[in-house]
Amino acid sequence: MAQVEYWYSDDSFIHCESALRRAIGQYASRNRWIYIGLTQQRPEDRFSQHQRKWAEGHKWDRMIVIYRARSFSLMQTVEDRLIKYAQMQIDLGHYACTLINDKDSQPPMAAVAPNGFWVYCLVQQ
Repeated sequence: MAQVEYWYSDDSFIHCESALRRAIGQYASRNRWIYIGLTQQRPEDRFSQHQRKWAEGHKWDRMIVIYRARSFSLMQTVEDRLIKYAQMQIDLGHYACTLINDKDSQPPMAAVAPNGFWVYCLVQQ
């Protein structure tokens, strides 16, 4: 059953970057497909959007919320750095999964977000 899990840090990115990289490594090593994203919506709402977007048989198994940023720009920075890290590790052959990130994803909403600034990882085995 598809679900949203909260395993996140709201510490400064400097203090938790290595833990977030390890988490991405664990998801990449145990799944065929991963997606690293950001949202200013409730994570459950964003996960539902992803599930509607993907065809049957290609839906995500779960969303793991990994970071809650204090600002819009920090949320973007964390997502960018984790995507670059994951892609580098895949390119080096450390993980056999595929990183999927939309090239035409929706532009972010306003910089003020009542639901927070979240970074997440979608996985499919």
